[in-house]
Amino acid sequence: MQTMDFDGYQEQLARRKLELGIVIDPELYRNDGSRRTESKRALLQELADNAAAQGRPVRFKANY
Repeated sequence: MQTMDFDGYQEQLARRKLELGIVIDPELYRNDGSRRTESKRALLQELADNAAAQGRPVRFKANY
């Protein structure tokens, strides 16, 4: 079985993109949340509220 080191692959990919002059703004592909279902919005809000109650930040950015 062949295994892959993901961190090494990410570094290799970043170097190759830099060589090719490919610059991608991560915000460009961020989901704006405009087509989310109400149940998904409620779930994201519940996760954010739960994290706040525990005194920690949410691990993700979500538009809801």
